[in-house]
This record gives sequence, structure tokens and C-alpha cells, in this order.
Amino acid sequence: MRLSAVFLVILCIALSADAVASVSLDGIRPNAETRYYVRLSEGDILTGVIVEVFDDERGGAAIKMKTAIGTATVYASQIEEITPLEQAYPHSHRIFIMPTAEPIGSNHFIGLYELLFLYGGAGIADVVSVTAGRSMVPSVPSSEQVSVLNIKATVYREEQHDLPGHISFALGANFAWLNDRNRLVNLYGVGTFTGARARITGTLFYKAAGEDVVTAQAGTIGSTNINYARGAVGIGVGLDTKLTNGRYDLHVLAELWNHDIGRPSNTAVLLGLRLWNTDFSADFGIAFFTAPAIAPVANFVWTPF
Repeated sequence: MRLSAVFLVILCIALSADAVASVSLDGIRPNAETRYYVRLSEGDILTGVIVEVFDDERGGAAIKMKTAIGTATVYASQIEEITPLEQAYPHSHRIFIMPTAEPIGSNHFIGLYELLFLYGGAGIADVVSVTAGRSMVPSVPSSEQVSVLNIKATVYREEQHDLPGHISFALGANFAWLNDRNRLVNLYGVGTFTGARARITGTLFYKAAGEDVVTAQAGTIGSTNINYARGAVGIGVGLDTKLTNGRYDLHVLAELWNHDIGRPSNTAVLLGLRLWNTDFSADFGIAFFTAPAIAPVANFVWTPF
């Protein structure tokens, strides 16, 4: 009940912030090189190049936007949100749980994974991204909860001349505590190609510290032994793509993980959908394990600007 209350409070704050927001066209200038994302108060979304900004005696401030189906005149009073298209998707730094090479940048967020793991993140410039979180499983003592700290630096970004989009590379370190006494450290490198419709990510990670076998306790729920040898090398592949060109607010997500490439049986696959806007996202999916096992997954993120 407490976890549900936390989520409802976050959702109400997000909706309230969106409701009182006012749109200003100050700083918006015609630029043939910049595509904009415009969300109207009725819910419609326009994308295109702004060719004129002007004041109309009857309707007030307005823009003319060249879209794929023609040039539209839109008044500021009709606009709920306007932002450069490249900045309109604040979730590009992650797929479902896999980090991409993209930075969090000037954004920050609060998330609730499986309604049991509260986490948040923030960016420093367009280089450093920091994410941290802790589980809140009822009936499990504080000393047996799970904590995670992830630090990532985007070290390279280049526009592609022969393909639409860009490629980014990042280096990072992940610190995890499976109970207070079990600390694991993974170092990783990740590369992401961002195209016109899809984002493809590949990562390579290395276990740098931690016991080869750890026993994770979870109060009265029970315990489990985790075999994860120091020096193990793992891989991950992820996809984040629009479902259709006409639905900017719906993405398909997919991830494949193997934390030790010497043991192919240690593989998991996750498939899901993301419903999003620039303030909020809701992810739902299913994870498949080679045990075999299947588990539903859900993730909710609020990204205030």
C-alpha cells in the first residue's frame, strides 16, 4: 500500500506540473537545421521545421511549421509543449534496465521499477550520468535490501554522414549491494547507434570485484545462492524503436543479457512496450530466463524538466 501511495503521489505531481505549465515562444527562431516536436493541448503531435515566428493581432504569438503533410500555423495558446526533436525523448539514456551510451544530459528523473525498487538519476553536462536506487520490499530488513549505484561517462559522439543519426560510446562502473554485505562491481563499455526510427545498443561488461558465490537473503521470503565469478565477461544487446512512424508515444523495447559468455545458460531476454511523453513513461514487458522461467516486468519514470 505504501509503495502504491508513493507512485500515485509521483503521478499526481507530474500531472499537476504539466497542467500549470505555460508555453512561451521566446527563444524560438526559424532554423532549417532544427526539427521541433510540438504537442498540442488536444493531444496531437506535430514535428517539422519552424519557418516563421510571428504575432497575430487576433490569436497572439504563433509559429508556422513545415511538416511532412504541409505547413501549419499553430498559436502559442494551442501548444502544450515545444522542444527540439532531438531533446524530446528524455528516456534515450536507457532501454528497459540496460544503460545506453547516451547521457542523461540536463535531465533528471525518478523511477519505480516493479513497484518495489525506487531509483533516480541526473546528468552533469552531456558527459556524466549518475543513477542510484534501493529496493523497498515489504517484510525484508533494511540490511537485506538491494542497492545500486551506476556512474557512466559518455566519451564520444559523432554524427553519421552516410546514415541518418549518430553513434555514441560510454564507459561506466556499476556498484551493487545484494544485502549490505554482498558488494559486486562491474565495469562496462557501451555503444549506441541512434537512427531515424530505432536505437541499437551493445554493451560489454566485466566483473571487477565481489565474491564468486554470494548468498542473497530476503527476510522471510528466503535466500538464494548467486554464482558469478570475478573476472567473468558478459554481453548485452538492446533495441528501442518506435512502433510506427505515426506513433511517437509508443516504443518497442528488447534486451538480451548474458553475464558470463562462458556459460550460455546464463542468458535472459526481455521484451516490452513503452508509452511515453516528455514528462512520464510507463514500461511493461516480460522477461524470459533459461532456467526456464518467465516474469512480468514494469517500470514507471517521471522526468521533470
